Amino acid sequence: MSSATPWLFAISHASAWLVVPTLFVFYIWLKNFIIQWTTWVDVPAAGPKGILGPYIGEVRLWFWGDRVLQEGYDQYRDAGFFKVPETGPWRIFATSRELIDELRKAPDDELSFAAATNEILQQDFTMGKNITRNPYHLTVMRFSLIRNLGAFVPRMADEVQAAISERIPLQDDWVPIKGLKDMRDIITRVINRSLVGLPLCRDPEYLALGAQYSIDVMLGAYIIKYFPEFMKPLVARFVTNVERTIGKTRGKLRPVIEERLNMIQEKGRDYEGKPSDFLSHLIDEAEGEERTIDNLTRRILVMNFVSIYTTTMSFVQVLFYIAAMPEYVAPLREEIEKHVGEEGWTRSSLTKCRKLDSFVKECQRLRGAGTGSSARMAMKDYTFSNGTFVPKGTFLFAAAVPRHKDPDVYGPDAAEFDGFRFSNMREEAGAATKHHAITTSLDYLPFGHGRHACPGRFFAVPLMKTMLAYILLHYDVKLADGKLPDARYIGISTLPDPYAKVYFRRRHR
Repeated sequence: MSSATPWLFAISHASAWLVVPTLFVFYIWLKNFIIQWTTWVDVPAAGPKGILGPYIGEVRLWFWGDRVLQEGYDQYRDAGFFKVPETGPWRIFATSRELIDELRKAPDDELSFAAATNEILQQDFTMGKNITRNPYHLTVMRFSLIRNLGAFVPRMADEVQAAISERIPLQDDWVPIKGLKDMRDIITRVINRSLVGLPLCRDPEYLALGAQYSIDVMLGAYIIKYFPEFMKPLVARFVTNVERTIGKTRGKLRPVIEERLNMIQEKGRDYEGKPSDFLSHLIDEAEGEERTIDNLTRRILVMNFVSIYTTTMSFVQVLFYIAAMPEYVAPLREEIEKHVGEEGWTRSSLTKCRKLDSFVKECQRLRGAGTGSSARMAMKDYTFSNGTFVPKGTFLFAAAVPRHKDPDVYGPDAAEFDGFRFSNMREEAGAATKHHAITTSLDYLPFGHGRHACPGRFFAVPLMKTMLAYILLHYDVKLADGKLPDARYIGISTLPDPYAKVYFRRRHR
């Protein structure tokens, strides 16, 4: 063998390894080019112009998403729509009340919320096709948790007290906590008190799996979307961690589910001592193959995902705002002490805390979990009332936060934080029952609006109010420098600063 042969073999071997990623990058570029060409919408584009404009714009969107949307809104508000680049189809944003209303009212077979969510999260592969085809867990949430919220609030408050007191010691010296991580852990535990009950909601390994699943889904969806359809099931199973996390969670839930199924078989559906939590209601409504340990586990994990992520992102912003603005503490405490002191931790007492509700709502207005909302995907070619044509496959959103900061919508101080903005609005004649934090409108869009508005808000808002109220009653809070931490904007998602710390101490009276 020639001495050059090993070198030639090494070079050819290395070249073969370079061919695969090169072809993959070319495939992604070609796919992106075809999708953007076939879903081209004739509306103004936010960001740089020219051949490289969309690619530069996409980078800006992923690092400075809020600026991109605000620039597009400021420049093209009167046009009704503007678009921003992202891998795949352009994202189209509606700017006016009329077009946002048309967007949310359009039939599902024309502009689909479910299809948009499925595509963004790659649900068929990260959660399972049954989740998309038969989302009965949402019906269970609407008619069990939400309608029985009065019974859940005391239990929720009990878990808030237990979780916070364990995580944040009551002492006279200031104690730093990691805002995002510690609040996520507390919220995960409180939510699972309502999902699976005691004692599993306090199992650290189980709770870690619920938090990990959210990360796996988001990361998995981002990876999976780049592959051809025929490869996606394999990528989901062997490249992402989703199935591994589901398997570990199944092991934790198996004895709990088996015990409840056995009790139903032996003593009937309404047996004495039956836990009143989401899992029990889920089992009651499950039929056929849905009543298996695997499918019930997947539903519980999906509920963890939709509940924990957005609630955590939103509440950490609430915590940052109250720590940065101590002038709101005294009036909030006075209101909480009055109503919770009289009635205890009840749905009624929380409802009466108008300033508390307003503070949470104002945080959501400026820093909800996303700068856009009301996602839809065009299932067929569609023409809006202003003549804008969108082809099948187009993604559309409401420009939520830019509208929230519009002086024509919220007045000259629209871009400023006013914690009692909405409680003051409720003092106006005929407005006493309006402007609740759970109430959506065409001018308040953190949860969307209309029939596809997030049903979890009926649970998330009372949870955030309970947590803030408990913290104010028992702790003083501050930030190291007293300044509100900057939010992070990735695409159209809003995230709190993951490194910011909040300092807690026992309340000084």
